[in-house]
Amino acid sequence: MATMDVTAPPFIPVKPYLSVGTAPNLVTLICAAENVEVSPDQDENTVETFCGTYTSYKAEKWTITASSYMSYASTNGLWTALRPLVGTIVPFEFRPDTAVVGVNNPKMSGNAIVKAFPFFSGGPGEPGAIDIVLAVQGVPAFATV
Repeated sequence: MATMDVTAPPFIPVKPYLSVGTAPNLVTLICAAENVEVSPDQDENTVETFCGTYTSYKAEKWTITASSYMSYASTNGLWTALRPLVGTIVPFEFRPDTAVVGVNNPKMSGNAIVKAFPFFSGGPGEPGAIDIVLAVQGVPAFATV
């Protein structure tokens, strides 16, 4: 493998794109979110022998967590749009930015189950963020086209 120096500038998030479901029940969490984390978890398996210790990793488990502000409008509120999808496996797409998919803006897609989320969070005069959690089913697909 050739040596590769990573010299690309850091990605600065402006407006990440997350869509959940399919039309007519397609929900996009572009402006409702204040933070999005897309991360894998892998359990490890360590075996200790007389000749050394060996570690391997189990399958990846991906989770998408979008900290979002609740809204209740009749057609475009977060609760109204996303609550019917709770507990169901739906398609999703995530991009670091709303821009067109490309080498500088790859997409992650697949199917995920929507975890139940709080009905309300907030203090006097201030909205509170709640976590929208998607448990990705299997390994997601990554693409630049």
